[in-house]
Amino acid sequence: MKNKSLLTPPHNSNDLEVGRVVKHDKISKYNPLPGRGNVLGFTLAEVLITLVIIGVIAAITVPSLINKTNDQEIVSKLKKTYSTMAQATNLIIAEEGLPKGSDWASSQMNIFLNYKKHLNNARECEDSECFSQLWPSYNHPGLVLSDGVNIKFSGANNQCILSDTTLNDVCAHIWVDVNGAKKPNKIGRDIFSFVLKEKGLYPRGCDDEANCAGDGCACTVLRTGKLVR
Repeated sequence: MKNKSLLTPPHNSNDLEVGRVVKHDKISKYNPLPGRGNVLGFTLAEVLITLVIIGVIAAITVPSLINKTNDQEIVSKLKKTYSTMAQATNLIIAEEGLPKGSDWASSQMNIFLNYKKHLNNARECEDSECFSQLWPSYNHPGLVLSDGVNIKFSGANNQCILSDTTLNDVCAHIWVDVNGAKKPNKIGRDIFSFVLKEKGLYPRGCDDEANCAGDGCACTVLRTGKLVR
């Protein structure tokens, strides 16, 4: 049998008032912020606590994200620079022959002039450019590429008998700073080197990747796509 009290509407003002109170209580029961009536929102303390939490998380994650982005940019520039220099090397070899025994690899200046000829829009380094902050007295000839990469040529020998730690049969060293004067200007971070050998240009470190360090990690960085820390 149905409960009549549930079907019979209130008949007087007291019943209506009670009905409103009961209805209000039911709404308040499901209010996401109990104890505040019909007002929805957050207290100043809650907002401040939330902001502090967001700030802590940002302080932990943002530097890591920035470093990762910067590393990817460096690796991308190194890959582009090596591709550009390797193409120029192949053009020089097509015109002048292999480095060993050639006139073009007999001196730093000859190497510099041949690369300048085959690198579009490259210009000679000014005194304040190209590793001047790292090596103020480093007076070897150099170039600034169209994208701002700095290049320096050193240690030329057309008999390719230069050696440097694990490197052998080297005709010349080519240093690259992939972001120019921008920091950090540190070997292995944005400064690397390539080596001109008997048959062409190679990223330094391919002879001994297991023990790569600093600029000698160019080969590993290009192969793995990651900076070596």
